[in-house]
Amino acid sequence: MIYYATQQTLERYKLNTPENFQSETGDIVRMIANKERGNRLYEWGCKLFYFDRRKCLQVVHFASKLTIFLIDIKMDDIVYATNAVAQYIFDIYDGDKMMKRALERYFKSSPIVVFDKITDRSIIATLNKTQSDWAEDGYYFYEFIINGILQTKEINRKINRDWIFTRKVNGKTEYIRSAEEFEKLIKENFKA
Repeated sequence: MIYYATQQTLERYKLNTPENFQSETGDIVRMIANKERGNRLYEWGCKLFYFDRRKCLQVVHFASKLTIFLIDIKMDDIVYATNAVAQYIFDIYDGDKMMKRALERYFKSSPIVVFDKITDRSIIATLNKTQSDWAEDGYYFYEFIINGILQTKEINRKINRDWIFTRKVNGKTEYIRSAEEFEKLIKENFKA
């Protein structure tokens, strides 16, 4: 999988892009990036933002606009961020055994994540609009604090099940719920 990150995200987390790796590791990273580049099923946008002075990440799937918010991701935590994304995705589809099996196949089909610089203007716009309009630059998250605990699972369920995203297909605007669209894509491509 490729996580295309904003320049600020790459710099703050000191993430290497495929061309910055050396030796055999670099060859493997470049091979993965070349293989999956252009396959929107394996492409994700990634953007740093701040909530309550904590570094957070918004991750958006290119093809479906499934969106995951990771809260309080420190420098040392970045190596676990992609696993956290997968855990939140499994949580969104909790109770759907067929989807969980399809998700297992999806993640096994591309077990290594490569970071690269984002250039897709549509996904950049989605990241910016979701952060400002849905998350209200993080202020909306205060509504998800119960007994002093931020309910991150509920945040990720709500954005993907309730929020309506738009996308252009052949010049026409379509309205989608990202959880439904992601489910359809994953089941079509990774069903038993």
